[in-house]
Amino acid sequence: MTDPAGGSEVGPVVLRMLQRLAEAGIGPARAESRQIVAHVLDVSLGDLSLAELTGRLRVSAEQMHTIETLTERRARRIPLQHVLGRAPFRALDLSVGEGVFVPRPETELLVERALELLSERRAAEQTSDSDGDDAAAVDPALTDGTRRDVAPRRLRVFEAGTGSAAISLAIATELPHTQVRTVELETAAEAWARRNIVAYTDALAAADSAVELVAGDAIADLAVASSSLLPAQPHPRSRAQAAAQMTPGQPVAESAGTFDLIVSNPPYVPMGDIPLEPEARADPDTALYSGADGLDFIRELVAPAFAALQAGGSILLEHTEQQGSDVRTLLETAGFEAAQTHRDLTGRDRFTEARHPSRH
Repeated sequence: MTDPAGGSEVGPVVLRMLQRLAEAGIGPARAESRQIVAHVLDVSLGDLSLAELTGRLRVSAEQMHTIETLTERRARRIPLQHVLGRAPFRALDLSVGEGVFVPRPETELLVERALELLSERRAAEQTSDSDGDDAAAVDPALTDGTRRDVAPRRLRVFEAGTGSAAISLAIATELPHTQVRTVELETAAEAWARRNIVAYTDALAAADSAVELVAGDAIADLAVASSSLLPAQPHPRSRAQAAAQMTPGQPVAESAGTFDLIVSNPPYVPMGDIPLEPEARADPDTALYSGADGLDFIRELVAPAFAALQAGGSILLEHTEQQGSDVRTLLETAGFEAAQTHRDLTGRDRFTEARHPSRH
């Protein structure tokens, strides 16, 4: 219904979009039609609900055109996140679009566990420091012996295959004093990651954290990062490729055992398991598929990850609900210990963690 005084009522607009999405076979048609309308009107879903009840908010002709255009794109089964250009992830609002993997809610649990492991590691270090020489906590410049507040060391994290940078940004913004090195091979995805990192520059600064983005092959980069020199034998992905894909100006080598945590939501779908949903097939193939059993990427990752982790550091890997046992075996064979698989909110196996042995 159009109000002669200016614009269409919100309720009927939502209903029309709902019907169009339902005709296209989209299950959550009502929820998604409301998200599209709220996005175009730049209001919250709560404000949209109020407007549907009161009729106080009107949709202009220009806004109506945009709503219809976005709804038609969604009806063609383009992912809603691509239609809106945004994807929520924990406290983040990320830019996404063609060429980048859309972050999933279940990966938020991976981040939650990462934050727990890093917080436990920091707490253990602080406890160890407090049990040591108290003189280390006294600033020699203060003659009255006053204790100074010393910021904790930056915990170091490596993410293999960052996509939109969702995992790296969530960790770095939520846990202060964190340094994340994150690597992405695909040019389109790397551009989205860089855009998101720039968007959260202030949040990173406020947390005294940093995200270092490298354009290149994550496994090759990790293999280099585990040694002060390039490996004597070429990595399966090749030394030349690794060197060529490093972002100019980025450090290529770091000392062995440099990371406290290695985390990845890698490609893990078996080549024959093509998703039925058109939306899932919109993700880049390189972010989805990894060999006949889906484990090729993880197979190549575990050895350089073991070499690059500090003693007592952890690795976290997302995978399908059928792969938990195989991932644990791969990690234990590489030398990791205490491998355990965690479930998502639906009760399905979702990610596995393991720990680098502590040196005694």
